[in-house]
Amino acid sequence: MTLSPDAKADRVPLPRNAWYVGTASTQLREVPVAIVIHGLPIVLFRDVDGHPRALHDRCPHRGVALSLGAITKGMVACPYHGWRFDGAGHCRHIPSLRGDQAIKDILVRAYPTVEQDGYVWLWTGEEEPRDRPLAIEGFAHFQWLQGATDLACEAILPIENNLDICHAAFTHPNLHPQWFRVQAVGFVPTRYDLDMTATNVTVRAPGTLLRFDLPDRVTVGGGEGFRLVLHHVPTAPGHCIQHWLFQRGPIAQAEPPIWSANEPDILAQDRLVLESAQRAYVAEGDGFERSVEADATTLAARRVIALAARDPVSTTETKRTVLVLS
Repeated sequence: MTLSPDAKADRVPLPRNAWYVGTASTQLREVPVAIVIHGLPIVLFRDVDGHPRALHDRCPHRGVALSLGAITKGMVACPYHGWRFDGAGHCRHIPSLRGDQAIKDILVRAYPTVEQDGYVWLWTGEEEPRDRPLAIEGFAHFQWLQGATDLACEAILPIENNLDICHAAFTHPNLHPQWFRVQAVGFVPTRYDLDMTATNVTVRAPGTLLRFDLPDRVTVGGGEGFRLVLHHVPTAPGHCIQHWLFQRGPIAQAEPPIWSANEPDILAQDRLVLESAQRAYVAEGDGFERSVEADATTLAARRVIALAARDPVSTTETKRTVLVLS
């Protein structure tokens, strides 16, 4: 897994044949939205019926980003010469053509999209989509606070961080329950039950419930109480976007999430250490890593991702117990 200092790829790349969050539904309105997933520039917009559409963000005429343009009659119009493209990527209008001139077969790549659970999702793979994006359990029954943060680290780092069972006592002073407990009684022996399948990792202990689901979701907590749902979308090598949802109280009727432009303090604390680690991996590779028993939960996520790359239909299942001081 070790990469040289000038590596141009993530150490632990996430699968391409998967659904990824493109943007929050509430953030896709009257203007195009530019995003990047797996290094692919993509423009998001809504068609005349309000359905989300996604195209390669490059006009086939002279290469200008379509996301710099405007939405006209449910199509995205290039800001350079006004060429318009529909949701399937077909060019439908070229202003400079005379009435007796037909538009040739001009096409840009279109990506499958689904709007679900407060997000617009994209399928980035070459294969046809498999089913729909993994649902967020009980999404419609709760109010949510929603936001997104650019991270200067590859996606595996925040994925592992949110499965890590021993960092909170050091990284999250005055915020995390583990920090307060350790301040009060010190570190105590704690048993964590670790379940790993071909598509997910689940970690359980008294007061702890953590879950990773391919390709990039980590859920912290669950049920009627605290729950944090995180998606980690790879953008460019060494960079990702962390889309976050904090569960609030139950509601009688489904409502869109409340958007926040402010990064939660607890996630900002994580970002500080993760971006520091990324700089070390870029400079030195990962040959310096030494792991202990407490790292079993994070290493399990690496194994699931690696297994998905080798054998997407594997039915592997592993159970074990991790006993650590935490």
